[in-house]
Amino acid sequence: MEATRMIKRLKQYELAVELIQRQARIAVILRETAIPKDLIKATYKELLGRPGNPGPIKESIRGLTHNRRRYKEATLFAKIFRSIETENLQGGIDNVIQAFDFFKISLPTGDLDFTTAWLVARDLRNKQLLMFSCHQCSSPVLIIVGSEKSLERCCVCKTSLKTSL
Repeated sequence: MEATRMIKRLKQYELAVELIQRQARIAVILRETAIPKDLIKATYKELLGRPGNPGPIKESIRGLTHNRRRYKEATLFAKIFRSIETENLQGGIDNVIQAFDFFKISLPTGDLDFTTAWLVARDLRNKQLLMFSCHQCSSPVLIIVGSEKSLERCCVCKTSLKTSL
């Protein structure tokens, strides 16, 4: 029994290091691991040479609609995440990490940070974000539930989505 607890604890530390390497906010690391905040902060500074980003996690990603490039990047990440999530339903945070890493390989100049990717994955799982295909060009479209702004047009062909949903 003691060995099982030790292995579980070791996996939590390993996950914390993986999240720190991806520059996740401290609040995300706290939600995903059982590691004390002070230890996360110290490890962040040790690994990256600077303190981690403190503060609460955004409760909404509606801010993505203010910047078309960020919105497109979030849509690309969401499509990648959905593909991985379909293959591995029990993946949890591992699916988010895998999708984020694949996103960074696919678009190395992308500005999407891990915390925003984590929020997109969370909201897709909670059905606060929905994925549709544009009826005109078949591009994936990320819809923020309850936000009229996200329903305006496809980011690729600019077709109005209000008439197609």
